[in-house]
This record gives sequence, C-alpha cells and structure tokens, in this order.
Amino acid sequence: MTHSAERGVAGATRHVLPNGMVALIQRNPSTPTVSVLGEARVGAVNEAAAQSGLAVLTGAALIRGAGERSFQQIVAETEERGCSVNAGGGLHSSSFGGKALVEDLPLMLSILADMLTCPTFPAHEVDKLRGQFLMSLRESEQETGTRAVRAARELLYPAAHPYSRLASGTLETVQGLGRDDLARFHMGYHPEGAIIAVVGDVEPAAVIEALELRFGPWAPPGPPPRLELPPVPPLSQVLRADIHMSGKVQSDLIWAVHGLARSDPDYYAAMMANLILGRLGMGGRLGENVRESQGMAYYCYSGLEADVGAGPWSAVAGVSPENVERASEAILHEVRRFAAEGPTAQELSDARDYRTGSLVLGLETNDGIAGTLLAIERFDLGLDFIDRYPAIIGAITSEQIVAVARRYLAADAYVLVAAGPPVA
Repeated sequence: MTHSAERGVAGATRHVLPNGMVALIQRNPSTPTVSVLGEARVGAVNEAAAQSGLAVLTGAALIRGAGERSFQQIVAETEERGCSVNAGGGLHSSSFGGKALVEDLPLMLSILADMLTCPTFPAHEVDKLRGQFLMSLRESEQETGTRAVRAARELLYPAAHPYSRLASGTLETVQGLGRDDLARFHMGYHPEGAIIAVVGDVEPAAVIEALELRFGPWAPPGPPPRLELPPVPPLSQVLRADIHMSGKVQSDLIWAVHGLARSDPDYYAAMMANLILGRLGMGGRLGENVRESQGMAYYCYSGLEADVGAGPWSAVAGVSPENVERASEAILHEVRRFAAEGPTAQELSDARDYRTGSLVLGLETNDGIAGTLLAIERFDLGLDFIDRYPAIIGAITSEQIVAVARRYLAADAYVLVAAGPPVA
C-alpha cells in the first residue's frame, strides 16, 4: 500500500550515525529512482570577508576530484549509469546530492562520500573553476540587479557581518583564492550538523547500512565550525544609494529593512505577511498596484530571507529610470498601507490555501520530499511538521499579521537603493 506523501514524511526513518551525521530515509515505491540530498553546516557565513566567495568555490570544486577518482572519472562513471551527482556552497551550508536508479545508489553514495569527505582539489581544476567564476562575476557586476542587491546589503549590515556581502564574492576576493585556501576551508566540513536525505524505492535498513559504510568513517580532527553572527544595529534613518551605470535601459530598485530569523516566534506571521504583500498571484499587493494598476514597474515583488539569522525583508522592482522616484513612493505607500490595514479576509484565505497547497505539491517528487526532510531537520521542526502545518497556518490571524508588519516594515527607517542609467 502506498502511503500519502504527507504520512510518508511523518513516517520517515531518522538515524544518527556515531559521528553525528543525521540520515533521513523515506521509502517511495512509486518510482524506480532514488534521490539523495544533503548538506554540511558550513558556508559563506564561516569565511573571512577578505576571502568572500570561498565557500561557493569550495563547494563547486568538490566534484572536480575526490578519493581515487578524477573529475573525468566521476563524470564517466555517472554518465555510464545514467545518474548524476552535484555539490555547491551557499550562505549557511554546503550542499551535495544526486539522482540514480535504485540499483545504482551504492555507486552514488560512494562518489558523494568521497566528494564530501576527501576531495582532492586538483590545482589545474581549481584554476579552471576560478576562471569560470571570475567570468560569471564580471557578467553579474554589469547587471543592475546584482549591483543593487550588493549595495543594499552593505547598507543594511555592518562590514564585519557575513550578510553584508554576497556569497558569490567579488572579482578581487575570488581572484586571490587558490587550491590551499579551498583545502583549508574544507577542513570545516564536519559530520556534526550534517544531514543526508535518501528518498526512493529503498529499504531504510539497507540504506542505513550503506550510509554507515560510506559516511561512518568521516571523522575530522577538529570540532565543527562555530557560527556567531555579529550584532546588527537597528536602522534609525533612511539610507539611500544611487548607482549610476551607463549603457543600461532599466533601473533596479530595492527597498529593504531587517527581517527576522527562522526560529523567531513571529516567523509564520511574517511569512504570511510577505506572501500577501509581494508574492501571491502576480506579486501580491506590490505587483497588483505598483506594476499592474500604476504601470510603473516591469516587475515588483517582496522577499523575506529568514534562516539562522535575520536576513533582509525587501521589496524589489524593475523600472524605467525616469520612474525611480515615483516607484519608490508607490512601494512605500503600499508598505505603509499594509502595515496600517493588514490583509483582507480574502487575501488571508488565499494565502493559507497557497501555502498548504504548495507544500503538498512539493512532496510529489523524490527531490521535493528530500528537500522537505532536510528543512525539517535543519530547523528542528519534527517529522510530524507536514501534518501540523495546516493548523499552524490556519492559526495565523489578521491581527498577528498587522502586528508583525508594524514591527518590521518601518516606514521611517529603511534602505533604498537604485541601480541604473543616470537620468538626464
């Protein structure tokens, strides 16, 4: 009998390896494939500002040679079996994963374990990868969106805070990174805090045995890296930056304040507020009024970054250069109006339906189930989280949303950044 996706997640097997790595296994007999998704709790938040981009480069280099296999051998072995493996670095964690037929799971786990625990970082491969990163950075630095985001983070956070910069780094910092830097940073990868989710037509007991074999010997000499985010002074005034970029035809506009951490009691109300303000449908109220009704933006939406720390809560718009001031006022007007009035009953109902529906839709694939299991473990939500979720969302009231909007969406102290061509 095939259990529903919701019950399946609640019935997932959770196993902790002796070295501290957490394994989550979910049997899904409806598919012949198996998906693996994992993360080590080390990322750009653990790198020095002068080496910004190191976590992302290290994560990308894991596949470039691991254990006894060269990059070319990894590619050849996986392509021959029709499976795939990948890895990458991010802001808070470094990810790894892959997809294969169930019978090829042992091969995939063998390669992933080598990538995670004993990458070789061949100098010539690191040089090629760094060159690709630099080319991508040169291109992104010519984009108004990238320049606006970078400037907004610099205004929102102190220079010592990792949230003040992009995880991708800069041309200057990435240019200085070499093979030894990656090897040193990789020493921070640790099984304690690491998670691996395996979803497919598998037997949990057999998967646990395979994981013990491949990942059990992982025992770094030192403790896991500690994360202590510096304090962030509250905004006390409007901080503005205008970045002039010749040759562009569009301006990117960002309005931002400090948000909240995922563990904050206000999180669910804030998540619903953000959905209604700038995500639902064609971009929530911001999209409806700034883009659709007033026609002042090519796009307009909001975003809430909530993880270990409080990331930005922002509104973003792409506008014609001559509309920067009017669009800024329109965004501010909608933020103020939302904080004053809160959502309508229909908006709140639509947001509840969207959140519960999208969560279920995300559980229709092995990858979606694995990602959900990872998030549940990362934030210590409990394997019954999916079953409890409709009640959590259903309990959020309009009054709670108004309160959280007034608490965080300040109309008198915020960051405003515009990047685009100068207006004559």
